Amino acid sequence: MPRQPAFSAALGLAALALVAAGCAKPGAPPPPPAPDRTAPARAAFGDHMERFYGKPKEDLVRAYGPPSSERPASDGGTIAVWSRDGEAMVEGKPLAQDCDVTAFIDPAGKVTGIVAGGNILFCAKTFAPPGAASPLAPPKPFDLYAPPKAGEAPAPASAF
Repeated sequence: MPRQPAFSAALGLAALALVAAGCAKPGAPPPPPAPDRTAPARAAFGDHMERFYGKPKEDLVRAYGPPSSERPASDGGTIAVWSRDGEAMVEGKPLAQDCDVTAFIDPAGKVTGIVAGGNILFCAKTFAPPGAASPLAPPKPFDLYAPPKAGEAPAPASAF
């Protein structure tokens, strides 16, 4: 009985794969992933902004002032953006920071979604700071990775 060419080709590829697998040398395991320093900031920002969902856009305006820009959305609603710029100290050096908070407003004027763009650490400090006197005041420069100062309690994991 003659062999079929497709069967022979498949058998040849399978044999080649087995040989290649046998030649592979196990290497060192990959390094563990770096710690996610932004997780607390993302959580704080999300928790803070969640209170605006389903609320009128005016609640965001009262909290953050008028949006930096607005445009119509395809569903008849509005896309509103609040932009902030500032500076943070990173390892003792000033680094320009920015954050854009975009709110999706339905045709009835209710907030249906909020996303942040830019540096989430800066967004959390700017838009969701605990105990801030005014969310409109630009934040003071801060060191993103500095340990707490002597006598200062570290921030809880759920707040940033």
